[in-house]
Amino acid sequence: MAEADIALIGLAVMGQNIILNMNDHGFVVCAYNRTVSKVHDFLANEAKGTKIIGAESLEDMVAKLKKPRRIVMLVKAGQAVDDFIDKLVPLLEAGDIIIDGGNSEYRDTTLKEQCCLRQTQTGRDGRPEEMRGIF
Repeated sequence: MAEADIALIGLAVMGQNIILNMNDHGFVVCAYNRTVSKVHDFLANEAKGTKIIGAESLEDMVAKLKKPRRIVMLVKAGQAVDDFIDKLVPLLEAGDIIIDGGNSEYRDTTLKEQCCLRQTQTGRDGRPEEMRGIF
């Protein structure tokens, strides 16, 4: 059942605080991490008592998102971003959005756009604990 407004991939401290911030502002967020135990730990601790939901796979995450799907990636720039995009694209539809919240090289974004993938890159600045108050 699609219930999440947005998903965030990457549960390091920055990702966790952005998820908590979005939750504080009324968004239902689906949290995903390649290491699924991090999802379980986050839901049981920092996100306990919130509307944040978790996903155990990319397929599970996509299924929990309202359309058009909005996915924020906070993963290491470079190959990790490319790997996630390669896995996500077959699961998505026209109009869905992938936001690269890492520090990817701007030319990588341009190259992805030339390959018919609309991707946006967003920089974020500040300490991880400040991410809870950015909106």
